[in-house]
Amino acid sequence: MNKLFFLVSVLLPALPVSAQTLTPTDRQQTIEATLTLLDREYVFPEVVGNIRQYIHSRLRTGYDTITNGQQLAGQLTRDLQTISHDKHLRVSYFDRGVPAEELWNKNPSPAQQARQRTFLRQWMLRENFGILNLSVLKGNLGYISFKVLAPPEFAGPSYMAAMNYLAQTDALIIDLRQCNGALSEHAIPLLCSYFFAQPTHLNDLYWRDGNKTIQSWTYAQVQGQHYGNKPIYVLTSSATFSGAEELAYDLKNLKRATLVGDTTGGGANGGGTLPINAHFAAFVPAGRAINPITKTNWENIGVAPDTLVAASRALYVAQRMALRNKLTDKSLDTNERDHLTRLVAELDRNAPHFVKHTFTLGGHARATSVQVAGSFNGWSTRATRLFRRGNEWIGEAEVEPGKVTYKFIVDGQWIIDPANPHTEGEGQFTNSVLAIAER
Repeated sequence: MNKLFFLVSVLLPALPVSAQTLTPTDRQQTIEATLTLLDREYVFPEVVGNIRQYIHSRLRTGYDTITNGQQLAGQLTRDLQTISHDKHLRVSYFDRGVPAEELWNKNPSPAQQARQRTFLRQWMLRENFGILNLSVLKGNLGYISFKVLAPPEFAGPSYMAAMNYLAQTDALIIDLRQCNGALSEHAIPLLCSYFFAQPTHLNDLYWRDGNKTIQSWTYAQVQGQHYGNKPIYVLTSSATFSGAEELAYDLKNLKRATLVGDTTGGGANGGGTLPINAHFAAFVPAGRAINPITKTNWENIGVAPDTLVAASRALYVAQRMALRNKLTDKSLDTNERDHLTRLVAELDRNAPHFVKHTFTLGGHARATSVQVAGSFNGWSTRATRLFRRGNEWIGEAEVEPGKVTYKFIVDGQWIIDPANPHTEGEGQFTNSVLAIAER
């Protein structure tokens, strides 16, 4: 569901862990503090007992040799998700201390709310309010791509301008393949309000705190032009997560859009980041989505597309579907029909070409989870897993010929490819680079 970040001043307990090496006492304190946090906040309190029992059973075999904060956070995350099957539930380690601006304060003071809005607005401005791309494709097809779904109080004018720009297109493609969620519970109702003529029930959110359920509806009125009942295609990938999944799920179940791509990541439980201690924090789901049509959600299973194709091919497939759908219009004159037929043929001639590439990472014999993320899969940490074979981790992915940037994720820790000397960027933003040849 919604991935919430709040700017807040928090008094964290005195440092119980070293930024360099964890002692057994540090490790034990962090584990117990994590379980106590879940007891207090997790939306499924009945699951916490099983989590506690499982982690305690693994203290000697899974934790006794861990002296690194990143490794402890990764191991806790894997164990929490193994029992809960909740992909939002995760632990993070911060070498310099947990950033206060990333923590969730449920009841911020007016001053804290003001700081929160300032921080979020500045971040949204740098990210263009989450809009990656906006264009009109050949055949008068609208296209908008999101990195994140932004709060209407900041993004409202940009969303209105985007929808006005796309209002006269014949079909709309919403690209969520790189969208990791929503930063406000109001973002999805705002967008969906452009696609429904009447107020429409989208979703319900149950929150443990207060034992309450909040309904989500489209708005009766919205600034700018409605899109009408014209076709909508939503592109998805395994990187599509949280609030982005809700947008896809809502539109699919209301039969307002056709989903094209890969099954989404599977995170439907909303919440926020809460402190464990000075160097560790956890994203704790405190609520869960309940769709008014299906009476359930997409947690751990993802949102299945109507047309299942590799995410890298989804835009091409959606364009082709939209153009061929336009060709079914019996009111088209000969010139229009011939024009659309030529566009389909041109699209097919220029269909995306991919080659298979094998990614290999040596060593890391004690790692339990290794993935590769990069420009070829939307930097998804879930799309391309590597498997242990002998002394290496190996995985295969489809990539477009040309420049590819990537990193490995080893037990939650991002690293460049030690066997590849070619990199770009600086510091933590350094990526490995490959030049993939045509085959």
